[in-house]
Parts: sequence; C-alpha cells; structure tokens
Amino acid sequence: MRAALRGLALVALLLGARPGACQSFVYVDAGIAACPAAPVPTGAAPKTVRIGAAVPGSIKVSCGFDQGSYTVRLNATDPGARFSQNSFLVNFGRVVGSGTYTVTFATAGVHRVSAAITPNMGSPALQGRFASAGDEFNAVPP
Repeated sequence: MRAALRGLALVALLLGARPGACQSFVYVDAGIAACPAAPVPTGAAPKTVRIGAAVPGSIKVSCGFDQGSYTVRLNATDPGARFSQNSFLVNFGRVVGSGTYTVTFATAGVHRVSAAITPNMGSPALQGRFASAGDEFNAVPP
C-alpha cells in the first residue's frame, strides 16, 4: 500500500511539475537504426531549481539492451544530491519498474545529472549512451 501511494505521489509530481523542470533520459546508439536521434541540447541556461525541492525525471529505453541485463545508475555533480531511485535494472530491452525518479539538490550552484550503464552477468557492453536535452540545473537557496 505504501509503495502504491509513493508511486501515485511521484506520478502527481511528474504531471504537476512546471514545464522544463523535468529531465528525461533516452537511450541513443548511432549504430542501431531503431534508436532515436540524440536529443538536441536546448542551449538555454540551466534550469533553476530550489535546493531541497524534488526534481522529477525518467529514463526510457526503446532500442538496444536486448541482449542481456544492465544496471543504469544516475549520478549528480552535487555530492549531496539525493535520488529517490538512483539505479534501474534493464532486462532484455525493458526497464524494470516505472523508470521514474526524483533528484533533490543540496548544494547551491550549477549541477549536472548523468546516467552510466553497467552490463550484468556477462551481458555484452553497449555502445550507446543515455542523453537528455537538458541535464544542467542551477540549484538556488529556497
């Protein structure tokens, strides 16, 4: 019951967030025709967020990953950043779970969020990467 309520709260947060506050990672691989093109960086200034406010995000896989099991781990340049979920399991092309997360920054300044892929149990390495149109956030005091 508690997990269901937490999931509903996260969905509400994702739907109610102000435009541009979300981060969406998509897996891209130029060597796989079925993969989407990498998102074009907006060139805009980093998104301003309040320290301590949860910023929603998601990861999406629509290609690659089909030959095994992988762990995707989220990282932030803010050493005090907290993720509601910082790692995801991707099994044979599908993200296990919703693929959604929140990140809460603790330190003022411009920070970047990234995603790293690790093969599990002898799965082949992937050539692609997770990309996002906007991966920089300017964390400001509340």
